[in-house]
Amino acid sequence: MNSILVPVDFSEASSNALTYAIKLFGSNTLEITLIHFYGARSTAFVMKNIDNVLEDDANRSMKKLLKDFQGKFPNVVFKTKIVKDYAVSAITELGNKGDYDFIVMGTAGASGLKEVFMGSVAGGVISKTSAPVIVVPKAYDFKSVKKIVFAVSDIPFSSYEVIEPLVKITRLQKSDLRLLHFAQEKTPQIERALSTLEDLNPTAEYQVGSGDINKDLSNYLKKDQADLVCLVRAQKGFVDRLFKESVTLKQTFSSPVPLLILHE
Repeated sequence: MNSILVPVDFSEASSNALTYAIKLFGSNTLEITLIHFYGARSTAFVMKNIDNVLEDDANRSMKKLLKDFQGKFPNVVFKTKIVKDYAVSAITELGNKGDYDFIVMGTAGASGLKEVFMGSVAGGVISKTSAPVIVVPKAYDFKSVKKIVFAVSDIPFSSYEVIEPLVKITRLQKSDLRLLHFAQEKTPQIERALSTLEDLNPTAEYQVGSGDINKDLSNYLKKDQADLVCLVRAQKGFVDRLFKESVTLKQTFSSPVPLLILHE
C-alpha cells in the first residue's frame, strides 16, 4: 500500500493535488493523510479563543472535503491531521520520519500554497525534507503518465535508492522514461545511469545547453512537453540552481507539468 501525505488548505489547488495523487497511485491500495495547519501566526494581541474558532472552522472544512472524496473514491483509506503549527516545519518533520512514500502538494492555494517555488510552503518543504515530493500545477487535469522526463546533471544520482520513487511511478504508470541532459556530448555518467535503469528501457537525449538551466528546461518543455518531470536535489546542485528566484523559474514551473523532486 502506498502512503501519501497531502497538505490541504481547502482551496481548489490543494483539492486538485489530492485528486492527482489518487489517480496517479490508484485507489485500491492507497492510504492518504490529509493535513491542515492553522493559527501558527497568532500574537498576544489576538483573542485567545481565535484558535478555537480556526480549529472549529478547519474541522468543518475537513469533514466536508473528506465526505466529498470518500464518496468519489471509496477504496482509498483517508486519515486526517489538523495541526496548530507552521506548515513547512510540520510537513518536513512528518516527511522525514519515513512514514510516507510521497508528499503531494499543489502550487497555488488560498492560504499558504502560493508561489511555491519562490520560497513558500512547497519550496520550503522541498529544501528541507528527505521525502519524495510531487508538485502539481494549479488546475492540472490528470492524464496517464505516458512520458516521464528525468532531467539530470553531470552526476545524475549517487545510488539506486535515490531514484526508487521514480522507478515505482514509471512501472505503475507503464511510462516511457527519457533522461534529459544539457551537454554537447555524451558523458560516462549518463551512460551508467542508463544502465542502472535498463529494466525500464530508458532513452537518453542530449541538448546543447545555454548555461541557464531554467531557460533550457523551460524551452525544452515547451517543445516536447512531458506528463511528469523528475529532478534530483543535491546540496548546491542541479535542482538548487533551478530554485533560484527568477522570471524564468516562474515560467518553467507555472507550466502544466507536474514535478517529482527526489533527494540525495
